[in-house]
Amino acid sequence: MRTLAPPPIELLEQLEPLKGIHRHELEKMGNLMERQLYEPGEILIREAAIASQFFVLIKGRLEVIKAIEGNTVEVLNVIDQAGELFGEMALVEDILRSASIVAREESEVLVVQKEGFLELVNHFPQFTLEVAKSISTYLRRTDSTLIGALELKNRKLLETIQELHETQEALVENERLSIIGRMASTILHDLKNPMTTIAGFAQLIGLKELPYPEVVKYTNIIAQQVKQFNTLAQELLAFARGNTSLQLHTLDFPSCIHEALAGIHFNLSQQKMSLVTDIQGQAKISIDPNRFYRVYENLANNAIEAMDEGGVLNISTLVEKNHLLMKISDTGHGMEPAIMDKIFDEFFTYEKHGGTGLGLAIVRNIVTDHQGKISVISTVGKGTTFTIKLPLVQD
Repeated sequence: MRTLAPPPIELLEQLEPLKGIHRHELEKMGNLMERQLYEPGEILIREAAIASQFFVLIKGRLEVIKAIEGNTVEVLNVIDQAGELFGEMALVEDILRSASIVAREESEVLVVQKEGFLELVNHFPQFTLEVAKSISTYLRRTDSTLIGALELKNRKLLETIQELHETQEALVENERLSIIGRMASTILHDLKNPMTTIAGFAQLIGLKELPYPEVVKYTNIIAQQVKQFNTLAQELLAFARGNTSLQLHTLDFPSCIHEALAGIHFNLSQQKMSLVTDIQGQAKISIDPNRFYRVYENLANNAIEAMDEGGVLNISTLVEKNHLLMKISDTGHGMEPAIMDKIFDEFFTYEKHGGTGLGLAIVRNIVTDHQGKISVISTVGKGTTFTIKLPLVQD
């Protein structure tokens, strides 16, 4: 910044805010002004500084800028018209500067210190009116600039939202296909269990040495497994459609679980494991037998995968108040607390070979659909116990 010679009267008379003021008054005003020259990049006003000066542009180009993030600045306004007043707002309000003003080309200005500005306002009414006009013009121009910038950002935001929406739709479609594929994989994986059971009992019946009651028992189990095929297919369709439905029946407990226990016993024996039951209590429960069979089967399969040869699966029941409590305990390797927090999550697997991680998620969903609750406790090296709580049918 360089200080130039005092402004001549002829210069003051050419500036719009000072036109019409008598020469003797301009002489008094000129005595309160200093003429300065700023090079490009020099700062006239610094944001957050104490307001101590008022300016009138003679020639050049200045920008009003404000810091927004880090080193990023936003241009709020441009001052490039001879006679434009600036820097008066902070003086009038007696506050810190709200923005910076920097020269973008060589610029010449008149500078009035705060005391001189107050004297001009108090003794020259026309000058006071020009200051008021300047403030109004500045506010309108700033509003227009900000509105324009806001509209530009809004258009860019809408374009970004549209792009995100299109990307989201593509991701959702890919995820939907991926989930259905994994679900189908799970269904095919789960089909192995009823197929194994059917094949095993069919072989026993084929021996032709079984008494008729045993044949009836085994054929009933095979029929149950065939129903399970249908249930699996229905689950896949329901998943693809995004809904599930129950075919509820009021059944007598514990007779309604005998077939399920027979199938579990057979699967355990195939793995040289054993089943121990302690079935106590009699009641009526409202369940979808085909879907709820998945609960027994998935928990039993989970136990088989957790146990070594010779392991024992314990199933016990107890009628307590208005609920049926069922505990399924294995003597497997157990789980750490961090693992138990995730076992009901879809597609979570733990120490499984070929599992898809939907078995326990399906168990939880089925129990919840029956207005029941399921919980789990486990000790590493000792085993895991699942507890199911189902409401009873009230007479």
